[in-house]
Amino acid sequence: MIQLLTFDLDNTLWETESVVVAAEKILLDWLDQHAPLFTRNLDSDARRALRKQVLATDPELRHRVTDLRIAVLRHGLLQAGYPEADAEVLARQGFAVFLEARHAVELFPHAEPLLAELSKHYALATISNGNADVRKLGLDKYFQAIVSADEVGISKPSPEPFMAALERVGVAPEHALHVGDHPHDDVHGAHGVGMASLWFNPARSPWPEAQQRPHGEVHCLSEIQPWLQVFEGQ
Repeated sequence: MIQLLTFDLDNTLWETESVVVAAEKILLDWLDQHAPLFTRNLDSDARRALRKQVLATDPELRHRVTDLRIAVLRHGLLQAGYPEADAEVLARQGFAVFLEARHAVELFPHAEPLLAELSKHYALATISNGNADVRKLGLDKYFQAIVSADEVGISKPSPEPFMAALERVGVAPEHALHVGDHPHDDVHGAHGVGMASLWFNPARSPWPEAQQRPHGEVHCLSEIQPWLQVFEGQ
């Protein structure tokens, strides 16, 4: 019997790529105004290289997207010629600008009604590798646990984020199911701790055959409740 449903966020409850692109443009405009040496001294190729340079010195940052973005900004500001103290302040101010814009998401159709209905019958939790926060979107009322790779220190498919959600809600993995769009991070990660999985696949992409298949697949969030009824009736 399923007692806990855990949800990925990005590209599961909302589309992410266009939002991040827009947020990065807003950040660059902010830097052009408030840290002009950044855009003056670093062309687009130099800016793209910053992330790789930072990860080369601290590869574990790949699991913590907030710390990584701040570190990339700081590194770029230093390269552009700002003193260390100014680079630190500007990096954190710039990240705050980015993060606000990064939350300008549009929920997929059926997302909030689905969460509202499911929360009446199951415990719900979020497990995300990103830095979107359901508390900023007014969705936290539906969730008993909110888990992010930023907080745990390692990203899916590692077991730690899944185990954190299970432990906080107090549910054994065999009574939990994870819903997500990513075959490796979400489906493989859930299976690694003994949870069931439901693949959210709105693009109807083919399943990568090298991966263990999910317990189910849906193409619209409205299909989740009927699928759960069938799955629980097996």
